Amino acid sequence: MDVQVFTRDDVRHLLKMPRAIELMRDAFAALSAGRIESPIRTTLTNDHGTVLYKPAWSAAQSLFCAKVVSVFPGNADKELPVTPGIIVLNDGQTGMPVGLLEAGFLTSLRTGAATGLATDLLAKPNASTAALFGTGGQAWHQLEAMLCVRELKRVYVFSGHEENAVRFSEEMSDLIKGCELLPAPNRDVLTECDIITTATTSPNPVFSDQEIGDAVHINAIGSLGPLRSEIPPATILRATVIVDQREAGLREAGELLPLMEDGRLPPDFAPAELGELVLNKDYSAERPVTVFKSAGNAVQDLVCAAEVLKLAEDAGRGQTVQF
Repeated sequence: MDVQVFTRDDVRHLLKMPRAIELMRDAFAALSAGRIESPIRTTLTNDHGTVLYKPAWSAAQSLFCAKVVSVFPGNADKELPVTPGIIVLNDGQTGMPVGLLEAGFLTSLRTGAATGLATDLLAKPNASTAALFGTGGQAWHQLEAMLCVRELKRVYVFSGHEENAVRFSEEMSDLIKGCELLPAPNRDVLTECDIITTATTSPNPVFSDQEIGDAVHINAIGSLGPLRSEIPPATILRATVIVDQREAGLREAGELLPLMEDGRLPPDFAPAELGELVLNKDYSAERPVTVFKSAGNAVQDLVCAAEVLKLAEDAGRGQTVQF
């Protein structure tokens, strides 16, 4: 059988952030409307990290998708990717494998694109200042996505290691125009921020509720698991919370599970899905603080991988491998 194989460079060449955000808009709307099937992922964990198996099926694309991706924070110290993975595409008519893609870059891109969509739907239209927590593999695409949907004038960069914030700010400043990228001088600047994006592996909140403003949009896309939370409980309790998929968010998000278990969130707590906001053009958040909690979903991988497959032939990208 012949399978099209796409490297990291192929994916980077074929799929750009503005298009990826458009794909997220369609994908999450289809997910919430029941037009794409995306079962809850299977997760296996050991002392070093987690491996996730994430399937999806779309009749519209006539493709099955399965991504295997791992999250091993210690890889950073080994000069290895923290979130390596692969994606397999199967034809909807025959079940034959038709595509195999490197998933590290695609995962980072589509995760950023979800942030871009959430920011576009929930942040103030005139947002001008943002904060980015984290300078690892996800950071550039998170920054890029925010800049795609808002004309930001300044972004403060936070890191657990000050030298990383300095390095990231210097390196990324060459790639953006019209926006000042600064290592955060202190935490007082958080009150200036209209948008806060957290992209860390921290098991604990990376800021306190008292440090942020009264009307801010937050993208929480980093640490995931029932015992890990980048966002303080007090912020969650005063915010309108949005998730990518309700079942996954309520089962996996450490920002939500402990608050439900101890009764601070009601047992029937049902945050809106991102796709429901896309479908409901009149949606308006009930509270001035909004939090998008991303667990990640295989529909994101499916629509991005399908786009790569569609564009590859005309662009002369990919390699046919016979198994």
